[in-house]
Amino acid sequence: MNWYIKLGKKKDKEYLTKEEREEVRDRFGDNLECSFAKDKDGYYCHTHRARSESYENISDIPESEVEWIGSTG
Repeated sequence: MNWYIKLGKKKDKEYLTKEEREEVRDRFGDNLECSFAKDKDGYYCHTHRARSESYENISDIPESEVEWIGSTG
């Protein structure tokens, strides 16, 4: 099992399925500067320095947040 540490708390981190990765690619394009994953609260984007909050659906993640998280990488 993969663990993601945020503020000293362990969170389950799951990788996206092929279909979910295709949805990310369709919505945000191929040249992303951040990665996407999911946890018990939903989907989020992240780099090694920052992560967004979790959203229920990939389509709920704002493009501005993806751009900002990508800029931290």
